[in-house]
Amino acid sequence: MIWEYLREEEFSEAVKISKGVCVIPMGCLEMHGQHLPVGTDILHSSYIARKAAEIEPVCIFPDFCFGDVQGHTLHKGGIVLTVELIQRLLTELCSEIARNGFKKILIYNGHGGNNFIIPNFIRSTQHDKKDYVVLSKNLELITPYYFIEQIDAGRRNSFPELNDEDIAAMRDYVAREQENGHGCFSETALILGSYPETVRMDRCDAVNGLSTHKADYLDSAGLSNSTRFWSIQYPNALMASSFAGLSSRIAGASVRVAAEQLAASLKVLKDENQILKWNDEWNKAW
Repeated sequence: MIWEYLREEEFSEAVKISKGVCVIPMGCLEMHGQHLPVGTDILHSSYIARKAAEIEPVCIFPDFCFGDVQGHTLHKGGIVLTVELIQRLLTELCSEIARNGFKKILIYNGHGGNNFIIPNFIRSTQHDKKDYVVLSKNLELITPYYFIEQIDAGRRNSFPELNDEDIAAMRDYVAREQENGHGCFSETALILGSYPETVRMDRCDAVNGLSTHKADYLDSAGLSNSTRFWSIQYPNALMASSFAGLSSRIAGASVRVAAEQLAASLKVLKDENQILKWNDEWNKAW
């Protein structure tokens, strides 16, 4: 159920079917090398959320595009809002979602930088009495390592999309030490499997995706527990080794697995009956 597709009289039934669960896809707008769109992190998280809702019906809220990309002002296409504004927007949006009857709100996050802001936001919701709860889940990249581990464990039939050529390509990828995190093989697969028209595979190596290692000394000293120096390590907004062999079949399997993983979490959230009771108890004791 897509929030903006619903008519007013359909919301009560949507709350009932979803058991009060509403998902906010959250990403950001920032460069992902030159082969992926700046909206990568919100595009794949939103697409996967909608696919998961086809498996386990919940309500999907309009995309939250403006995640935390502090300091990422070197490249065009990015949108950088203050942390304070992002927090305020999340606060008011969650309040409005709850006012419409959805008391279990899940932020489905597709951007690593949001891992700093989302926990703080959720903690802030505990400062005042609220009749709803907010949880979060990160989109996990479905890596070649995952596929090969599953296949080697005897689960080859779990991936009917893949052929021998695909598996060979991923085995080759796993055999080599890889940069895998931002605009990488795995993230490219998710976009190729959701919005293929936005991907330029011929531009995968247009910029260097390897670390400069300039800030390694801070890591070694335990002094880089933030994203502040990420753009020093990866000045091209790409964290990826060169790769080959990524097919539409791998892309489709990656999206399917990600959607199934999210759907499994949504089923738990729909079926459980404790967190709102715990929230009520906390409100009474507050």
